[in-house]
Amino acid sequence: MYAILQHGGHQYRVASGDRILVDRIPVEVGSTVTLESVLLIGDGSETDVAKGSPVEASVTATVIAHRRGRKIRVFSYKPKKRHRRTLGYRSQLTELLIDEVGRGKASAKPKAAAPKRAAAPKAAKADAVAAEAEAVAVEAEAMAVGAEVAEAEVAAAEQAVEDAVEAEVAESAAEKPAAKKPAAKAAAEKPAAPKRARTPKPKKEPGDGA
Repeated sequence: MYAILQHGGHQYRVASGDRILVDRIPVEVGSTVTLESVLLIGDGSETDVAKGSPVEASVTATVIAHRRGRKIRVFSYKPKKRHRRTLGYRSQLTELLIDEVGRGKASAKPKAAAPKRAAAPKAAKADAVAAEAEAVAVEAEAMAVGAEVAEAEVAAAEQAVEDAVEAEVAESAAEKPAAKKPAAKAAAEKPAAPKRARTPKPKKEPGDGA
């Protein structure tokens, strides 16, 4: 039995055991897919052709791999405009192995209900929030105590520095000798030096011819 199906704008003639490449199907490798857009189905003696709507038939296939088509280069240009552009394209494909071609619609498999997440009780959330708030308060208190201790240490260090400076100043003042008095009396007791007598210079007479 063979069938002609339509997928992604293309038509494929398939039979059981064939492999085909179709446009990418977003499923995992190894999973099973059902293609129901069948245009023709025949078994050699009877053929059903779609007339306005797809034939009531289905094709079951297994996803073997996800592949990429050959690279296509697209080059465009505009003359006298210095416009050149090169693009590349590769099709995203999926390889299918045809398992079965049959008449009639495939029976839909019931989906397993997703397990519901257990809702966390509100009391547990409230307790967690309260514990977090308490931890934050304890941390803030510890930081405040640390700040007070640091301030006390700084004040003690400043006081110690001030005491050391005062003690050094007092010690230097005690060791400093008394200031010497001006030597006014010594200058007064010193005898004055005798004055030298001036020797008069001889006057030049006009008759000397000088």
